[in-house]
Amino acid sequence: MESPKERRERRRADKRHAIRMAAVRIALDQGLEAATVEAISAAADISPRTFFNYFASKDDALVMEGPVAPQEMISALAERPADEPVLSSMRAIAKERAEQIMPVFADMEQFQELLRRHPELAARRVVDDQQKVMESMVELITARLGTGERLRARLVLIATFGATFSAVQEFLGGTTEGSIEELIDRAFDLVEGGLT
Repeated sequence: MESPKERRERRRADKRHAIRMAAVRIALDQGLEAATVEAISAAADISPRTFFNYFASKDDALVMEGPVAPQEMISALAERPADEPVLSSMRAIAKERAEQIMPVFADMEQFQELLRRHPELAARRVVDDQQKVMESMVELITARLGTGERLRARLVLIATFGATFSAVQEFLGGTTEGSIEELIDRAFDLVEGGLT
C-alpha cells in the first residue's frame, strides 16, 4: 500500500507528466511558438503560476525526462542487498518500476516527432544530469563488482537499460504475449545468457 508521501509524489509526477504532454501536443498541433506557458497552462487546466511549480520554463516542459527520477534509481540500487548479483538487482528494480516506466515509453513517439520537427530541442535535453546519474550508477555497480571492473559495470548498466527498454517496447507493441514483468524477465534472461 502507498504511503501518503508516495501518493503525493505519484500525484506530482502524474501532474508534471500531464503538463508536459499538453506542451508537446500544442507544439505538435500548433507549432512551437504556440506552446507558451499560458497556452500550456490552459491545456493542462492549471494556472501559469502552478506551471512554474513544475517547470522553470516552457522549454523544460518540452524535454522528455527519464521514466524514473535519477536519484530514485541511485537510491533503489543502493538499497538492494550488497551481496545480490548486480543483474538480479537491476532486474528487480526494473520490475518494481515497470508501471512508472510505461507511460514515458508510450509517449516516446510524440517526443520523437517533436524532435524531428524541431531539432533545436534536442540540444536542450538534460545530458549533464543523465551523465551524472550514469556515473553514479556505474560507481555503485563497480563497488559491487570490485575494483578494475568499471568497463563491466558500465556494460551491465547499459545492457540492463536496453533490456528494460526492449521489454517495454514489446509490451506496448502488443505483439508479444505476457505481462510487462514477464517480458522484463525474458529480456534479462537473454542478457544473462549472453543474448544467445
